[in-house]
Amino acid sequence: MRNNKFRCYMLAGLCLLLVSCKSADEATSDSAWSEFYGTFKGNAESVVTGELSERELTVVIKPWKDKGFTVEWTTEIFRAGGKNKLTDLSIDFYPSARPNIFASAMRTDVFGQAVPYDPVGEDADPYVWAGLEDDTLTVSALYIVAGGGYEMHVYKRSLNETGLSLNFERLNNGDKVTRVTAQLESVE
Repeated sequence: MRNNKFRCYMLAGLCLLLVSCKSADEATSDSAWSEFYGTFKGNAESVVTGELSERELTVVIKPWKDKGFTVEWTTEIFRAGGKNKLTDLSIDFYPSARPNIFASAMRTDVFGQAVPYDPVGEDADPYVWAGLEDDTLTVSALYIVAGGGYEMHVYKRSLNETGLSLNFERLNNGDKVTRVTAQLESVE
């Protein structure tokens, strides 16, 4: 009897230790990405297959449901002839099983869980994930295009003294199609 009681106490202590270790890891991860929280704005000139265009950019990074973070961005591209293009995106991210890799929560599966899109599905939505390394938060989107080729969009956002530097590349089957660099100032 006494031996069983001792085992129960040991098991309870081990469970408490495991829960506290997991909480410490989660707090560490949260503090790492929370440094990016804020609103950032700026302008950039981009080269799209040899054509120069001006862009107005806004990025908002904020907490998401005590699970992770949300990245929202707006891009307005000013084109010759007045045909401007406005793009608004918002993606929620949560920690994956791997350190500093975050899964996107872009749809709900049959079990009610937030999961990434399926890039080979009928809608051809992108598979999106984020990675955190030092002072850079990278969001990558993989599109599977007709014929089985691919297109990648890679957004590298790095913290610096005045805000956030942005380096964006769009690749089509490995060939660079678009490159944008900008310094975005913190507006908060």
